[in-house]
Amino acid sequence: LGTVETLIGNLQFTFVVSAEGDAYVQVYATDPFSASKPAVSLMLDANGFEQLKAIIKDADKVIDRMIREGRIKRMVLPY
Repeated sequence: LGTVETLIGNLQFTFVVSAEGDAYVQVYATDPFSASKPAVSLMLDANGFEQLKAIIKDADKVIDRMIREGRIKRMVLPY
């Protein structure tokens, strides 16, 4: 599906479908600069995926509101 790359880590999204037609979204989180840190893998079923979408939608609303209110200027990493 795609990858979100940042200065401090990556999120890779993959859509997995079994031969029986069961599916899930796999999210693989890694730190590309540290081989000693283990990667984290999550599997999202329909409910988990809906929760993720709701969190992103809510975060988007909060960010837009805070920008309009002048409370934040932009989204940047603290590094």
